[in-house]
Amino acid sequence: MSTHTGRLPRFRAVDADTSSSLRHFYDIEARLLDAYDYPNWLPLLEDEFVYRVPVTVTRDDPSLAPTFPGAYLVDESRDSLASLWARRFEPDHIDFAWGEVPLHRIRRFVTNVVAEPGERDGEYMIDSNVLVSVVHQSQPAVIAPAGRHDLVRRRPDGWGLVSRTTVYDESVIRLPHLRMVI
Repeated sequence: MSTHTGRLPRFRAVDADTSSSLRHFYDIEARLLDAYDYPNWLPLLEDEFVYRVPVTVTRDDPSLAPTFPGAYLVDESRDSLASLWARRFEPDHIDFAWGEVPLHRIRRFVTNVVAEPGERDGEYMIDSNVLVSVVHQSQPAVIAPAGRHDLVRRRPDGWGLVSRTTVYDESVIRLPHLRMVI
């Protein structure tokens, strides 16, 4: 994690075509997730995909990481997302997913997408900001700001997510539940 020094960190820029293509990928991914379209979202994940949400802590020392090392609110693989999370929305299971009925209305607003080349050829490290709005039934919207750190890989058919770490800004999460990919 970087600290606030008043200067922008240096990074290795990517070309405009790669940047535009990645931005489009993130727009499509958010649209799929907002629509609960897991059958079309899961193929965007690489086999080794890992999704983590570390525990956010408030620290007095700004040079320390805003998360607690090794502690996660969510630590999932592609397989667990497919078999446990996405299955809740299949027609045979939705009647038993009482926490999902009626569905929450979710919007993900992804901004400040910054890409730089990764350690391997064809991989990119992506930092972005995300604001999530969740409405359940007629309750007021719950808003959750977060930062995301992704590793993506270029594929012949587009992009694949290798990993995602989502760091919430708030140390007390007010979302109705955490079983949503941010």
